[in-house]
Amino acid sequence: MGEALAVASLLLFSANVLLVPVASARLDQAPGFALALLANVLGAAVLLGAQAALTGPPSRVDWPALGLFALGGLLTSFLGRRTFFRSITAIGPTRAATLQTTNPAFAALGGWLLLGQALAPPAVLAGALVLVGLVLVTRVPSSCADPVSWLLPGTGLALLGAAAYGLGNVARGAAVGIWAEPVAGSLIGAVAGLLALLLVTGDRRGLLAALRSADPAGRRLWVLSGVLTIGAQTCLVAATQTVPVAVAVVVSAAVPVVVLPLGLLLGRETRLRPVAVAGVALVGVGVVALVLG
Repeated sequence: MGEALAVASLLLFSANVLLVPVASARLDQAPGFALALLANVLGAAVLLGAQAALTGPPSRVDWPALGLFALGGLLTSFLGRRTFFRSITAIGPTRAATLQTTNPAFAALGGWLLLGQALAPPAVLAGALVLVGLVLVTRVPSSCADPVSWLLPGTGLALLGAAAYGLGNVARGAAVGIWAEPVAGSLIGAVAGLLALLLVTGDRRGLLAALRSADPAGRRLWVLSGVLTIGAQTCLVAATQTVPVAVAVVVSAAVPVVVLPLGLLLGRETRLRPVAVAGVALVGVGVVALVLG
C-alpha cells in the first residue's frame, strides 16, 4: 500500500507539473501561488470531512505530532516552493530543477539521522539510479563560456528549497508515526503554509485585487493545481506510514518519467537528447525496483 500511495503521489505531482505552465500563462505565479495554497487548505478540509463521514473523526490530537505536521507544511508548502520559484528566476528552470533533484538525498539523510530509517543496499542502489536519472534528464550541457554553472548566484536558493522539501517530508513522516492521521496532518501543514505566506506578504490588498481581476479560467486552473498538490502530499504522507520516507520521496520525485513521455504526446517536447532518454530509463528502472523491492 505504501508503494502504491507513493506512485499515486507521483502521478498527481506530474499532472500538476503539466498544469502549472498553462495556469501561469493566464494568471501570474504570485497570486496563483496564494490561490493554490488556499485550495490546499480547502481541499484538505474536504478530504478530512469525507474521512470523518466514512470512518469517523480523527483520533485524539497528539500535540507534538501536530507541531511536526505544521513544521512540515512550513518547510514544503511555503519555504520549499517559494525558494524553488525564486531560484528559477535566478538560475533558470533547468538548473533549478537539476538542483531540486537532491530533495530525496536530503530526505534520506534526514530519515537516517532523525528517524533511524537506514535503507537496505538494494534500496540505496535503486534510489541512486533515480537520482542519477533525474540529473541526466534535467541538466543543461556545460559550455566553455559557463564552466561554473553550478556556482551561479541562486544556487544556494535552489539547494535550500531542495533541503526544505526533503526535511519537511521527514517531519511529516515523524508526525504520522506518532499520530496516524495523514489527512488531518496535511490540513495542518496547508494551513501553516498559507499563514506563513500571508505573514510575509506586504501588499495583501494588492494580492487580493490581482485575484479579483484575474482571468476566471486562470483562477480555476490554480485552484486545480492546489487540489492536485494537496492530494499528492496527502498520498506521500500516508505512504510514509508503511515505507521509509526516503523511498516514498524518491518515487514521488520521479516526475520526469511521467512528464516527458506525456510532453512528447502533447507536443510540448519536440526533441529529447539521448542523455535525457537514458535518464528517463534509469528513473523508470529505479522506481520499479523500489516499488517491487
